[in-house]
Amino acid sequence: MPKFEDYRTNGSAAYDIRTVKENTARPLERPERLPDAPQRTKPLKRVKTKLAIAPFTVLGTAVAVVMLFLVVFSYVRLYEAQSAVGELKDTKSALSEEQQRLRSQYENSLDLAAVEARATELGMRQPLPAQIVYVEVAAGDTVQLSEAPQDRNIFEQVYDAFYGVISDVVEYFS
Repeated sequence: MPKFEDYRTNGSAAYDIRTVKENTARPLERPERLPDAPQRTKPLKRVKTKLAIAPFTVLGTAVAVVMLFLVVFSYVRLYEAQSAVGELKDTKSALSEEQQRLRSQYENSLDLAAVEARATELGMRQPLPAQIVYVEVAAGDTVQLSEAPQDRNIFEQVYDAFYGVISDVVEYFS
């Protein structure tokens, strides 16, 4: 019988096959016959799943699409408003230049002697002292009218917003 030291090789747990005299491996056992596979009696049915759409999914999708259209058309309205503001600014600057030109032309053409000569040509004359009436208006007699903003509830504001967007969409596509 071999000793314990004979089974170790340099401190490993492996047997030294040169020192083992007899084969300790078991013979391979093979079954005589493999079992038969079970036969299917019925063909397999393929189950078709129905596509179920939840109403909340449809509603959520519809709301998302409506919101998308609202965002897109609000950007279109914003772009059109910015374009209109740009055109109005250009018009304002052109009118301001024309106003400055006309004001300078008016101030240069103002000649009191020429105005008096033209008035006498037309038959006008200076008023007599009895014809001059002075009117003094106290500050308490003046009235300044301003319209107070109307308070509307949130539903009216939302309705007006949707109506404005829908009318803009109809106008845009017509």
